[in-house]
Amino acid sequence: MGKGKWGIKGGLLALCAGLVLSGCGGAGGEKAAESADTPIIENAYKEKYEPPVPITTAWGINPIAKFKNGESIENSVATQWAKEKFGIDIKSLWSVTDTNGAFVTKMRLAMSSGQEMPEIVTVGDELLAQDLIDSGMYQEVGPLFDKYASDTWKAAMAQDPNIWNSYSRDGKKMGIPILDYAYNNDYLLWIRQDWLDKLKLEAPKTLSELETVMEAFKNQNPDGLSPDQVVPLSIGFKTSMNTWMGDPSWIFGAYGTLPQQWNIGADGKLEYGSANPAMKQGLTKLNEWLGKGYIPQEAALWDENKTAEPAVAGTAGIIPGPYWMSGWPLQDTAKNVPDAVWKPIAIPTGPDGTAMRHGTKYSNGVILIKKDMQHPEAFFTYQNYLFDNYADPKPGSPYDYGLFEGYDYQLDEKGQPIPGEKIDGGYVNVTLYLLVHDGARIPDAQMKALMNLADGKKPVTKLEKDVALNYGPETPAAAKVLLSQEEISRKNQFTGPTTETMKSRLDYLNKMENQVFNEIIYGKSPIDAFDTFAESWKSGGGDKITAEVNAWYDSVK
Repeated sequence: MGKGKWGIKGGLLALCAGLVLSGCGGAGGEKAAESADTPIIENAYKEKYEPPVPITTAWGINPIAKFKNGESIENSVATQWAKEKFGIDIKSLWSVTDTNGAFVTKMRLAMSSGQEMPEIVTVGDELLAQDLIDSGMYQEVGPLFDKYASDTWKAAMAQDPNIWNSYSRDGKKMGIPILDYAYNNDYLLWIRQDWLDKLKLEAPKTLSELETVMEAFKNQNPDGLSPDQVVPLSIGFKTSMNTWMGDPSWIFGAYGTLPQQWNIGADGKLEYGSANPAMKQGLTKLNEWLGKGYIPQEAALWDENKTAEPAVAGTAGIIPGPYWMSGWPLQDTAKNVPDAVWKPIAIPTGPDGTAMRHGTKYSNGVILIKKDMQHPEAFFTYQNYLFDNYADPKPGSPYDYGLFEGYDYQLDEKGQPIPGEKIDGGYVNVTLYLLVHDGARIPDAQMKALMNLADGKKPVTKLEKDVALNYGPETPAAAKVLLSQEEISRKNQFTGPTTETMKSRLDYLNKMENQVFNEIIYGKSPIDAFDTFAESWKSGGGDKITAEVNAWYDSVK
């Protein structure tokens, strides 16, 4: 479910195959227009195209993607399926393993040097997406979506009417948002329950109780680890103060702000969380915790995956992260510490009872369609099929267990699915091979499945079986803990396109912010350096950006 083993996020591309069932709502069944001399195919939406129609794309291959049976991203079980089932021939213009922003770099190079651009491209990087839209090479998608998208896909998109905002220009929808599961990267705290039990401690509900627990984990470690071996709270902020695993933003949330996102201020206008004075208390607290050894000394150099390492090694006591973490990576802790027990707990409150966590957008990227694409309707043939048949299939569906047998699922002699790690040749996340990364997701479908399991229902649907089989035994309970604090979830309120001043100043402002915050946390600058930063941020473009953000906000409210 997450970024890691199950690959939930990304700026990656992937290939998907599919086609809509006949009579599917919203997908017109126009027949090919014919002239007296030559048959002309003109946006003829079909179940299967004869002869096959091509769709060109470019691939940013997720670094965690695995291939077997001699396959590649250009020629995989998914591309073969698309051709055989739907007559859609997916042609790769180029591919690159997407490490260190390689896909963004190659895409920008292609755009600036006049290379052929892909007809269908999925983009996770927000700035690249906006630049591609502004390039004029990609077409308005709203009319295509209205005409060809299936009822299932339309209903899924309607769960968040604001989801189109980032990719709209003057009321025109220029990109189709890639849907993600609701709450997918909201987080809670995962804690070593076996350590709590041995120390006869309760799960902490406040920051001060959390400090008592961290002190005990470090200096009276129940597994006999010396204080210098223990990471009481595994967090990192190399990438961001507001991320998906090992995230520290809830510490600031305890004092009333969330960094690196736009929040609703006391005056009802949007404000940038990192410039809110409440940041000072959170920075002071992190400086204090660093001094006491409660957080890693290398936190400024640790990205999300690095924060998982001490947790899996059995040397961390607490790690913030999503509800699905008991499946990956925390399931692997047992390999190193067989008796380790991870339990989900609610986000602790600050001195005045406040708690906040960042909320998850319902999308994690965008699909762009090239202006001169001959058969844009073929893409809807393909994606509608996934929404109608794979996103949340009814029991007894051909996709009850996954997309491709021998890749993302395998059945035993009794016809029952076996765990992913026991599949011959290994589990392969085939959604990474699809034209749209993650395949097709209906935002509320996974949480509904989890609530059913948390209430003791036997797994019946594909999503319920998938969760029960692969996502770790604590996942349904964790989802319940997460929803018990639904009201503290705060989404980034700015979902519009990158503003003019952001394009020229954001990189500089972000670098300044990271430097000043790190210097305060590491004691190289006094806490008052925050006030200087806030002034420099405002005068260095922040005030202009705030005005632009609020002008957009007023236009969509």
